[in-house]
Amino acid sequence: MSETDRHYATIWEAIADRMPERTALRHGDLVHTWRQFDDRAARLAAAFAAHGVGHQESVGNFLYNGPTYFESFFAALKIRARPFNVNYRYRGSELRQILDNAEAKALVYSAALRDRVASVIDDSPDLRLLVEVGDDPVGAPIPGALHLEELLADTEPAPRVERSGADTYLNYTGGTTGLPKGVLVEIRRSMTTALWFRDQYLGRTLDGDPVDTAMALAEAGDSLSSIPASPIMHSVGFIFSSLPALLTGGTVTTLENHGFDAHELLATIERTSATVTAIVGDAFGLPIVRALDEGRPDGRPYDTSSLRVISSAGVTWSAPIKARLLDHMPQVALIDACGSTEGVNYGTRTTRRGDALSSANFVAAPGLKVLSPEGDELPAGEIGLLAGPTHGNGYHRNPVETASTYLRLDGVQYAIPGDLGRVEPDGTVTLIGRGITTINTGGEKVHPAEVEEVIKALPQIDDCLVLGVPDERLGQRVAALVVPTPGAVLETEAIRAAVRELVAGYKTPSRVLVIEQVPRAPNGKVDYPAAQALFADA
Repeated sequence: MSETDRHYATIWEAIADRMPERTALRHGDLVHTWRQFDDRAARLAAAFAAHGVGHQESVGNFLYNGPTYFESFFAALKIRARPFNVNYRYRGSELRQILDNAEAKALVYSAALRDRVASVIDDSPDLRLLVEVGDDPVGAPIPGALHLEELLADTEPAPRVERSGADTYLNYTGGTTGLPKGVLVEIRRSMTTALWFRDQYLGRTLDGDPVDTAMALAEAGDSLSSIPASPIMHSVGFIFSSLPALLTGGTVTTLENHGFDAHELLATIERTSATVTAIVGDAFGLPIVRALDEGRPDGRPYDTSSLRVISSAGVTWSAPIKARLLDHMPQVALIDACGSTEGVNYGTRTTRRGDALSSANFVAAPGLKVLSPEGDELPAGEIGLLAGPTHGNGYHRNPVETASTYLRLDGVQYAIPGDLGRVEPDGTVTLIGRGITTINTGGEKVHPAEVEEVIKALPQIDDCLVLGVPDERLGQRVAALVVPTPGAVLETEAIRAAVRELVAGYKTPSRVLVIEQVPRAPNGKVDYPAAQALFADA
């Protein structure tokens, strides 16, 4: 199979044919083999097609973590339709907007989200099929909706077809800089990324046909067993954790709780002998560290000896949290990836116990550039917009944003999502943050990540968030939310004094608020409106 013909559905079908009884998906006590994974996806694919879902038409996944997410994704790809992710927090206008933008023809949704779907279907006339997953004792099913298990039982599997690696699926951004935008992800280039992460997790580069490689890994007992700790509706859990594991003919285990529970993750690692888990920086790393400190309910430590890799992306993964994780799990490699939903990988940093620790410095990805706002390439040491090769083809139905974000440089597709960074003299790249988070205080620019790194290194501080708060005279002032270590008592003036010794005076937070937890969304990203509200309330 040439690289241009590579397609997830075609490879997964071949894996299912060649090792049908191996476990593909696990959720609590529910286990689906590769044969079942393929069969269920084929039946769902036939149902999509029977309801008129055609080539590159969109199928939405409005689902909590679980096997159905992968089955629906696989099913859509089987008939060359275009699956897309829907944030399970969306309601009303948010849900209506994304279904409209995606031009959704089918929607697979968790029964617990039934009332949200019911509130928008009258405004979504293009929806031809609603598939409800699971059971919810509250309320009645939506008229016309089909229950997944009944639908699969009544539908014959779809025949296999030839596919093109140029097909796309939609990956919606988190909407942190406006309405979510649907990135058109080209499958063959997405596979190149997933196979690269596969090799990173295995610790070696594997060439050759992906199916033959998966067979060899299975025979050697080296297939990946992965647990996406974060929601698979976002890139980290899906692209960084799940797709690489499935490309080894391995297993993806999803957690049962809808919210992240670090004790559940650690118990599941122990129970399933997982080798890889994907988290979202300190938002997940800190609860994991605390759970490791506490141990099991009976006081015994968790057995995490099977774990080889923890990968992370999306938010800062600070050096202190990395150090504490490695103290508990010295055999683990920490792979910190820096990129964006637009399909760009800026760089990665692999850390093992004994290595120098870093919070925001990465080995630059091949082809990475730093550009001025005018599009000129900047020299080492200057802060600018990060631009990198991408597996995205642009935004669905958004030519204006596509034109401003995606471009071709030297014949290669690039994206400039708006992240700031600089290339260091040694060739590494330092992430500064998004331009929208930059604080302008009296004309001085402050990059929150720089101040956060200083604060997180202080004793008795577990987490923090630096942001700008309105100020009548300066426009904005620097402010910080800080989370103490368990049992610690923090003096806010002492924190300010310690920071002032390490950074310029204008970067020192003028306001410090001690809180129990930094407000974040399920994907680990900061909930800035909630953070601003904490200062307003204070």
